[in-house]
Amino acid sequence: MLSLKVASAEQTAAAPDEAIAAPITVRASDSAARSASDEFLASFISAAVQLEGPKFLACMTTAASLRPDLAGKIVICAFNIARLNSHPAYSTLSFATINQIVKTAVTAAPRSAADIVKKATESEPSARAWIIVAAVSAAPEEESEINAAATGTQPMSFFASVSFTRFNPIANAELNSPEQPPGP
Repeated sequence: MLSLKVASAEQTAAAPDEAIAAPITVRASDSAARSASDEFLASFISAAVQLEGPKFLACMTTAASLRPDLAGKIVICAFNIARLNSHPAYSTLSFATINQIVKTAVTAAPRSAADIVKKATESEPSARAWIIVAAVSAAPEEESEINAAATGTQPMSFFASVSFTRFNPIANAELNSPEQPPGP
C-alpha cells in the first residue's frame, strides 16, 4: 500500500519567486493488512512490556480477543517479553510461564488454538508437551486441531529427512574391485 499526503499550493503562502515544493509523506508496505497487523503487534508489545503478572495476562487476553488472527504472534511476543523480564542467567522460560501464556491466549481466542500451538511449539520446542496440555485444557473442543498442529511441527529424525543415497558414496559410483571387474 502506498499512501501519499500532498499539501496543495493554495494552502501555502509563498513569494512569487520561491519554488513551491509540496511535502510528500510516503508509507510503503506490501499490504494494508500487514501494516495494520504490524502496528497492532507493536502497540501490544509497547503496552505489555511495561506490565507484569495479572496485568500482563490481561493485556494478552485483550490483544488475542481483539485480533484472534494474530494470537499465535501475540504468544511469541509474550514469550519474548517474559524472557526479557526474567533473570538474565536463564535463557529458557519456565514451563509454568509457558503454560500460563498459552492458556491465556487459547482462552481468549479458542478458534486460533491450532495456530497458537504451532507458533508456540516452533518457539519453544522443548516445551511441546506442556504447550499441548495447556492448549487442550483451555479449549478441549479444539483438541483434534491442536494435536494436528502439534504433530505438524514435530521434529523429524535427521536421517528420515535426508535421502540415504547422499551419504552413500558407493550408491552412485562404479565399483572396481577384484571380485567385480570393471564393466565394459
